[in-house]
Order: sequence, then C-alpha cells, then structure tokens
Amino acid sequence: MPASPPLGWDALDPGVATYATAAQQRAYIAAMKKIREGRKVGDPVRVYICATPHIARRREWDRRLAKIRHRLPGTELLQFDDLFTPETYAEKWKQEAAGFDGMVVVGSTKRGANGHVYRLGETARLEVIDMVKAGKPVLIHAKGLGLIPFVDCKIHRVGGERLRTKVTVPDDWNPADYEPTLRAALRALRPRNPETDKTQDAPPHLAHPFAAPPR
Repeated sequence: MPASPPLGWDALDPGVATYATAAQQRAYIAAMKKIREGRKVGDPVRVYICATPHIARRREWDRRLAKIRHRLPGTELLQFDDLFTPETYAEKWKQEAAGFDGMVVVGSTKRGANGHVYRLGETARLEVIDMVKAGKPVLIHAKGLGLIPFVDCKIHRVGGERLRTKVTVPDDWNPADYEPTLRAALRALRPRNPETDKTQDAPPHLAHPFAAPPR
C-alpha cells in the first residue's frame, strides 16, 4: 500500500490520475505479471467481493455485481454469504482467504456516485491488509469509475481503538484509458484458456477497440 499521506490529504488534488509513484506502478505490474505467468491453464480464479451487508442488500446490488463480473470474465465471484455466517467468519476467514486470487472492495461515500473518498470499516480494513500482505490484487469498484487498483489510490488510516481506512480514488481516473496497473490486475485475475489465451492477454481496448467498459 502507498505510504500514509500528509496532513490535508482529504483536499482532492486536481487532475490526479494515480497516487502511485512510477516505481510503485512498475513493481505492481511486475507482481501481477508473475501471478499471471504462474497460473496454469484450467486453474480456477476466485475473487472475493468485500461489501457490507447494507451495500449487498441494496436494490442495485445485482447490477453492480454484473458490472464487476463483466470486467472479470471467467472468474468465480464469492460473497460473504457464500462462505461464512456471522458465527463462523472469525474462524474461517484465514482458511478461505488463502484460496482467494484477489479481492474487489465495494465501499460507500458520503457523496454517492460523485464521492472520491471511500470508507472501509474495521473488518474490511483487515481483509484488505491480509490480501495485500499475500501479494494478491485488491481493487476498489468506484461508482462511475469502475475498478481501480488499490496501488493507484491514496490510503489513510483513521480511528483509535477501532481502526478504519479511507481510500481516496484518483479524481482524474479514466477507465477508458486502461491504466497499465489496471490492465495488469485484470490479466492477473483472468483464467488461462488454451483457446482464448492470446485474446485474453491483449489489452481490452485492443481486443474490443470500440467497446466502452461498464463502470
């Protein structure tokens, strides 16, 4: 994760496409390439959707999930209710998380679709930390912007006894540009298929030059 920002971090920087340094982006892309190359043809790809029950019960949740699924074709998307109950979560999380290939965080902002600062609760914060420590891709799904790798966001820890995380997405992020970190993460989270592997490895804007990605 990027280092904690200085005071005044919550005043959005105009025209910022990423908060990652060039070195951080290079390291991230190399790590994603290693994941991609280490996957065997036919290996399943399991992605955990991190969202609070409040968000997952909204009327538009299925539409949001469909957008994520469209960007991660062939992957198995897993939600809390697929794996846990409130009573078994604590004992089962570490075991189940070891089998995840990545995670997509769906958070909320005070400004709705126009917000750039997402707030993660204590549980989501710990889940993100576990996945990042394991070297697995973690992305946030921002309304209107689509998937954004955490490496491109500004991360700020808040709280005292109950630590939480604020994630600021770049205000100038444009999914149509297919940032190199996003391309690398999407490739790392795609199953390898002997018949379509070359197509899947191609950047999305080359494989489908006239298609705008759902956000």
